[in-house]
Amino acid sequence: MAKINILGVKLNNLSKAEVLNKVKEYLSGAGQHQIVTPNPEIILAAGRDREFFNILNRADLAIADGVALKFAAWLKGKNLSRIAGADLTQELLLLAERQSRKVAIFNWREGLSKADEIELALKNKYPELKAMAVDIGCLEPPDLSAVNVFAPEIIFCTLGFPFQEKFIFYNLPNLPTAKIGLGVGGSFDFLTGKLPRAPLWLRRIGLEWLWRLIKQPRRWKRIAKAVIIFPIKFLIYYFKNIIRNNEL
Repeated sequence: MAKINILGVKLNNLSKAEVLNKVKEYLSGAGQHQIVTPNPEIILAAGRDREFFNILNRADLAIADGVALKFAAWLKGKNLSRIAGADLTQELLLLAERQSRKVAIFNWREGLSKADEIELALKNKYPELKAMAVDIGCLEPPDLSAVNVFAPEIIFCTLGFPFQEKFIFYNLPNLPTAKIGLGVGGSFDFLTGKLPRAPLWLRRIGLEWLWRLIKQPRRWKRIAKAVIIFPIKFLIYYFKNIIRNNEL
């Protein structure tokens, strides 16, 4: 599969249809697969956390989430496809419902949505879906016994980066029926209604960050990393490479 390197993190350049085909392939096979959805914040964090960096690059699929990554790829002469983590979550839930696949959500207990609220929202939107959610902490060892009895094939984790990616990486082998695991941040908060999502037109033009800034002004530092710090860091990296190559 074609990959594009953005500050050391290798991203798969796949359309939504191609991603879903890979997911179907994973579900019909026998192995276990981790999917990650790097955004600018995640790539910046990976530059400071070698363990996180390695987990991202060992993932079976790394799907770009963020218009800034598309811009960075454009500077490198590449047209990078991007799929928001929340959109990928919805697609996987729909697929699981249609194929009668069980899903389990490891939900951050300090988040906006609780496990029982997520289960209710899933039942309302995906009535045929077999799903369970459990509340967990970021650092404590999880109790996997109830989830293993349920025997899910798709695992979601909402701990936020880098905790959710590390959780999937280290716990997926202990969930023998699970074929796919991915971290989805606050994606289920949209489903429960705890967090309104940006209008579709804003998402299409890459301004979902502006909506989040208006709705959650306390996130301004995180948003600044995505829309200011990441582009500056990438441009410095980009022009240094140009100068270095011209000197050779």
